Amino acid sequence: MHRICCITGGVLLGVALVAHAGDDWQPLRKAAQAGRQQPLNGTYLHQMSGALETFQVYRGVVDNQLTERRESLDGLPREILRQGNDVTYFAPDARALTAARYSAVRLFPAVLPDNVDGLAASYTVKRLGSDRVARHDCDWYLLKPNDGLRYNQRFCLDSVTGMPLKAVMLLPRSNEVAEQYTFTDVELTAPKDRSVYKSHYKLSYTQRGGAQSPAPSTVPPVVTSVDVTGLPPGFKLLRAVERTMPSGDKARHLMYTDGLVMLSLFVEPQSGDPRPDRANVVQGALSIASHSVDNMQLTLVGDLPEQSLASLLRSIKVSLK
Repeated sequence: MHRICCITGGVLLGVALVAHAGDDWQPLRKAAQAGRQQPLNGTYLHQMSGALETFQVYRGVVDNQLTERRESLDGLPREILRQGNDVTYFAPDARALTAARYSAVRLFPAVLPDNVDGLAASYTVKRLGSDRVARHDCDWYLLKPNDGLRYNQRFCLDSVTGMPLKAVMLLPRSNEVAEQYTFTDVELTAPKDRSVYKSHYKLSYTQRGGAQSPAPSTVPPVVTSVDVTGLPPGFKLLRAVERTMPSGDKARHLMYTDGLVMLSLFVEPQSGDPRPDRANVVQGALSIASHSVDNMQLTLVGDLPEQSLASLLRSIKVSLK
């Protein structure tokens, strides 16, 4: 009997090891955690729409709280301070403060959601090979969408800590780079000098709960007066609010995410003649599209190619309750 139990236990252990070895998502789970928590001191480049910006980022534990400060080294002067789940923007003037808030939409290297497993509904993962970034060995992983709408996304993950050292968003058909982040120099240890977390500017704005939206699984159910169907698999409603548009009309604003892609849908009553459909790139991987249907003006903004946004906007069904 003891021999049978040992054999059975060995078989179960072998099955568990095989299952774990075949878990392609585990490196990305590790990367998601490291991208938010790994102590670091480094410089990275952010490239989009032909523009290139440089940021210095510091991260460590201050007074028992994870603290991170990043500062632009070129372009408009601005800083972003993250303490726990709160993000504060600092700048010398209002224009730079707005730019700081835009820069915080994606706080590299935190480019993966907490709930990586939720991406399996929309993407497949594939290991591509090894590389070096900022003198660190790393492994490339591709997140390929199951449809032709979303960007292909590649990440080079540090071979030891799993932290993303480079992130690239590629157009779905041509594989041209739409946007990318890459460290040029990084130490995976916390700065010893705590003064690096202090801001140089007095003008600030604090956003409670963080700049990046929480995973859909952590958001309470949203009650909305708009029913939207036809979104691609994997997209979940984060929140729904009412906003006043520049025209003065009230619009419903619905925010969706699949964990990587953020979409904002604005639904407003159509006044006057229908506006012509349009779709264009706003900046980097961010695009905007608009479409008139059933006395409604629909505007979709998100991390999709402009052709994908336009196609999606024409295919979804929107009704007011």
